Amino acid sequence: MMPRARYLAALFFVWTSIFASACASEPGAAPGAVDGGPEGDAGAAVDAGDAGAAVGDAAADANDRPDARDDILGTLSGTCGVIAAELAKPTPAFVENTLSFAAGEQYAKPYLTPGGQTLFDAANAGGSSTESEVMSFEVLHHCDGATLLKTETQIKYEAPDAGSNAITDILVEIAGQKVGVSVTRAYKPANLGYTDADAVTLLTKKLEGVNRSSERVLPADKWVKQVLHVFAATDAQEAAVRRVWPTLDAALRADTVVVLTRTTGGGFVYCDPDPALGSECP
Repeated sequence: MMPRARYLAALFFVWTSIFASACASEPGAAPGAVDGGPEGDAGAAVDAGDAGAAVGDAAADANDRPDARDDILGTLSGTCGVIAAELAKPTPAFVENTLSFAAGEQYAKPYLTPGGQTLFDAANAGGSSTESEVMSFEVLHHCDGATLLKTETQIKYEAPDAGSNAITDILVEIAGQKVGVSVTRAYKPANLGYTDADAVTLLTKKLEGVNRSSERVLPADKWVKQVLHVFAATDAQEAAVRRVWPTLDAALRADTVVVLTRTTGGGFVYCDPDPALGSECP
């Protein structure tokens, strides 16, 4: 018979061997070591690359949005963006669009482009035409990408001579070319009506001034062509300008681009003091 002490020692050895073997085959043991690995899910930080892509996409989306400065006060419809194509032509052109204003909109400096803000603050050569000159620039900037080069009093001309000393209102750049802009309003109070004779008188005077200022401007400010921008507040005024323009002498029309903008709710372009946007002149 085996002594008790040796028996207990042998039994302990067998028991520990069995236990060790069972632990070695425990299915959870090996994954336990790898469990440190799912911290490699921090390796899903590689997905940070996707996050970076999302940020990049957001930035690209932001770049695709139109610059807020390209927005225009009011809503413009009709022909837009055609002046650049006319600059190299020796012929005149006639362009029509509509600029509508709504109640609640404000004719105020913060709502204008940088060029419009400059004109808003600039002194002109007389009269109360600031609003029409500002909105003319805003239309040309919105449609044709015009940038402001000089205001009315900054453009340089030859010294006065025996002829008319007509000047133009704005010097802008469109498609890399200097363009003169003269602004006028085909307007009379609605109760007085507006006839073709009124339109002939207005267009003749303004086109003569356009041609004369083109002769007088100094080389540093010399433009390739001029725009005569006409604002009309009623259907009758708009229609009269449209009818009369093609009947004028070819030498008078020369190569000038006439832009006719019919306004609605734009009484501030014509009246002083300015009525609220969305309303006409009293």
